[in-house]
Amino acid sequence: MDQRPEFGEKFLVGVDQIDREHRRLFDIAARTYDILGASDAVGRAMLQDAVAELIDYTATHFANEEELMAAAEYPGLAIHREQHQHLLARVRDMEMRVEIEDATVAVDLTHFLYRWLVDHIESSDRRFGDYVRSRRPS
Repeated sequence: MDQRPEFGEKFLVGVDQIDREHRRLFDIAARTYDILGASDAVGRAMLQDAVAELIDYTATHFANEEELMAAAEYPGLAIHREQHQHLLARVRDMEMRVEIEDATVAVDLTHFLYRWLVDHIESSDRRFGDYVRSRRPS
């Protein structure tokens, strides 16, 4: 099983707003991770709330990130936007599975959250950060 999501310097992409938003996403994902094993009604309600917050903030973050990419005339925006749409669909699927109390959702959500945050930031978002830094005057 993947580990608890923890933000660290290795996830900085060099764009302040994006780095702040990634930190918050990690915080929400870590909180979600901490309550995944809850089996009582209170725990399930907390998990539903955390996943709903994750979806809401993810949508906000993606919109902000795409706006920054458009402003910077980032050539990878269209592909990045498609990745965001795919990720949001996956998060919404996880939300539905939490709501219907799918027995396997805890393991799947844990794996998904960690891989999504780590993989997306280390590959796609980092490329945007590199692009922004390459365009800054020396």
